[in-house]
Amino acid sequence: MDIFVRFRYDRILRQVVTMVTTLIRKKSKYSMASNSDHIQEDLLLEKAIRGEREGLECLVNVYKDLAYTIALKIVLNREDAEEVVQDAFMKAFAALGSFRKASRFSTWLYRIVYNTALTKVAVRRISTQAITDQVTEAQPFEEVKGEWDRKKYVDMAISRLKEDERIAITLHYIAEMSVAEIGRILNLKRSAVKMRLLRGRKQIEAVLRVLLKEEIKDLL
Repeated sequence: MDIFVRFRYDRILRQVVTMVTTLIRKKSKYSMASNSDHIQEDLLLEKAIRGEREGLECLVNVYKDLAYTIALKIVLNREDAEEVVQDAFMKAFAALGSFRKASRFSTWLYRIVYNTALTKVAVRRISTQAITDQVTEAQPFEEVKGEWDRKKYVDMAISRLKEDERIAITLHYIAEMSVAEIGRILNLKRSAVKMRLLRGRKQIEAVLRVLLKEEIKDLL
């Protein structure tokens, strides 16, 4: 890639990634849920590697929502999650030339998101900032009393899991990833992933029993 093309690519890359924070707050109209969409993904990757804005922007739109969800489950506040997603896309796009298609782009990207989020948490812990400043995605129980909203209760239960279980549950049930894919993202054996999913499910069930029991008690 000559200097002129590289300069143009870097400029477009910066323009696209600066839109991530805005884009993650909007519902995406893009999706790649079926196997046939892998062909579309390959075309977008080729365009992105060539530095074409359409390819870069479409990749952001397709994967931003789950990337944000994964980041949020780790860093536990929206501002840091947005920074993680932006940093992760920057890292991914900068390394597109070395991306190996032996794995899916989404798996590769989400691993970058996962590692970037862990780094963010580690840096935050090293700094002397109080952990009490964190704002979790789950709302306080008092704010949802009287609302029979299944998703809110499930989100509350997931937010109370340990970090490793929370990520595994999110990837498997929200991202609908296989155990093998989760293993590649988290660098774990299949048996370890299955164990985290099992522990996570049991913990969610236990938390929901408590939450729903308290809710019923309040309504009686």
